[in-house]
Amino acid sequence: GLYVHIPFCKQKCMYCDFPAYQNLQDYYETYIYALVQEIDLWISEHPESKERPIDTIYFGGGTPTELSIQQIKMILDKIKSTFTITDDCHMTIESNPGEVDLRYLTKLVQLGFNRISFGVQTFDDKALTMLHRSHNGEKAKEAVYDAKEAGFADINIDLIYGLPRQSLDDIKRNLTIVEELPINHISTYGLQVEVGTYLYHLVQKNLISIPSESIDEAMYDTMMEGLKELGFERYEISNFSKDNSYSRHNLKYWHYVDYLGFGAGAHSFYNGVRRSNNRNVMPYIQSVDRYVMPTIDTETITLERAQEDFCFLALRTKWGLDEQKFEDTFGVSVYDLFGTTLEDLVSKGLLEYQNASYHLTAEGAKHGNYVFSQFIRE
Repeated sequence: GLYVHIPFCKQKCMYCDFPAYQNLQDYYETYIYALVQEIDLWISEHPESKERPIDTIYFGGGTPTELSIQQIKMILDKIKSTFTITDDCHMTIESNPGEVDLRYLTKLVQLGFNRISFGVQTFDDKALTMLHRSHNGEKAKEAVYDAKEAGFADINIDLIYGLPRQSLDDIKRNLTIVEELPINHISTYGLQVEVGTYLYHLVQKNLISIPSESIDEAMYDTMMEGLKELGFERYEISNFSKDNSYSRHNLKYWHYVDYLGFGAGAHSFYNGVRRSNNRNVMPYIQSVDRYVMPTIDTETITLERAQEDFCFLALRTKWGLDEQKFEDTFGVSVYDLFGTTLEDLVSKGLLEYQNASYHLTAEGAKHGNYVFSQFIRE
């Protein structure tokens, strides 16, 4: 899998702590040249990676569709001329409703993109304004219909629950709108108040309040039940699809498969090493300009860490932690290493065992972070 990070936005959302920045239009061209150069730098250090087939490409952000079609094409041309891309490559691009039109979306399809992910978050106009989103509910619906008309085979929307002043009725209204839309994938998240964001500042100053834990849990339950009723299968803790239209790129993260990431703030996992790039645009560009990889953190994954990661990443998905796959990967039984943990989680009703695999129960999915933490050995 190959990930490309475009760290630019029309405006930064109040809850966002991703490497995403507004008002940097003057740097778009320079950034693209740096990103292309980073690919060359990577290949000079890892020439063998050119031969490994790439069957998913994901443009994330930020907002990749802040770039012009020509700028996106320049990056894609570099990728295609450098790596071995499969004929059935699943190509995703993230976008914001209201910032792209039918003509632009059609050109994305002509470039080879077959999946698009819209940051809708909610269809409630007041909430969208408060969140500093650049679209309204009607624009969100319009974007989805335009993407369908443009020829996108797979369309995802992101939805957030637990927003300030959000009610259970708001969640139900969102689900009613979802029922009408030609989408086959939804990613839904509970709002996280991250340190350093504008939302965190407002919450700390008591200038804005978020729903209580009990209301938040009721929203979660309503969302889970509603999506199931609409025919969406929960195949990962936060991801739901119809007709097996999974995010093939994201499955690589959960199935512990190698992926390369390029751009400011991008992450890679390659041959047992995790690396992360500088998140800041100018230091990233300056590093590449000096022909130095913009990596700021590198971690060689130990066998022990790999076993832990494998367990909790697998448990995030509907396929669960497969005993045979674990043994094939590590040459040892998962029960020999984590038997006590697995028995404890089963006894608490957080995991269930079936068909030689361990799976999260509905209660386990609700308390996923606790379950995953149990696999971290001291």
